[in-house]
Amino acid sequence: MASTIGVSLLQLAPYVRHVHYNEGDEHYRVPRRVIYDYEFIYLTRGSALFTLGDEEFLLRAGDLHVIPPFTVNACRVPKGGSFSYYACHFDPLYMGEDQDFSDEIYVGVDYANLPEVPVQEELLERPVLGFTDFELPSYVHCSAAHKVTGRFADLQGLFSERPFGYQARMRACLLDIIGLLLEETHTAEGIKQDSPHKAMIAEMIGLMRHGSGSGEQASEIDIEGVARSYGMTAKYARTLFKQATGLSLTRYLATLRMERAKELLRRGGLSIAEVAAECGYDDLHYFSRLFKKLEGLPPRAYGDSLRGTPS
Repeated sequence: MASTIGVSLLQLAPYVRHVHYNEGDEHYRVPRRVIYDYEFIYLTRGSALFTLGDEEFLLRAGDLHVIPPFTVNACRVPKGGSFSYYACHFDPLYMGEDQDFSDEIYVGVDYANLPEVPVQEELLERPVLGFTDFELPSYVHCSAAHKVTGRFADLQGLFSERPFGYQARMRACLLDIIGLLLEETHTAEGIKQDSPHKAMIAEMIGLMRHGSGSGEQASEIDIEGVARSYGMTAKYARTLFKQATGLSLTRYLATLRMERAKELLRRGGLSIAEVAAECGYDDLHYFSRLFKKLEGLPPRAYGDSLRGTPS
């Protein structure tokens, strides 16, 4: 059984394995298969039927389909139909040469004449890189279609021509696409657009933003009062908060406080202890450990790096 490794937005640095543009008519088909990385399929024209697990759905131009690793998927075009699309296979991080594999796994397959694509047994133990800060939907309609189309066209051009530095530039293109996807699926505060509890979660976040620069802890912010006003318990409201944002209420508050701490460190003029106190942390050592865990550097080193001074 493949292990799962969490990847946060801070760590996200996608490794693009394969990109192509294709067109198909009613004879086009991808039989049942599994893939071993993520795949984005973005329709630029027409429509097609996609299967993901037990679900089948019709996607049209402007829709972005997300296929995760090790999930059975397939595609076909309805009778008389046609479509065109960009496809991109990627990992959220480069996992090293020992976990890499050739795109021939996907390219060298006779999709039209196989009843089912054979499984590559040696890849079934490959780790799954999951996203810790958000969930990728099965599909989403992109309102900024011209931007998404442009970034996929750039991706395909870079992959085909491979100029110097193309790997870094492809990563930048894919990060842009993921950013546009997050704009479609989440509010600016990180709440899922389809959450039926957006109003309550937004109110909770407003309280946390107000309290993130004070000594209040998450438990001391009046979450219970907000939950009660929506007819539920604080415990259930916390569960809904995590479902809607991907983060626990405590972790979300810590993230807000770290953003405040970074702002104060950029400004300068305060000691690390004063920054910690400004962000609601009485324990300097705890603040320093948490800052390093979330940001990758101790607060002093972070501040020194901004000013170009040695740690």
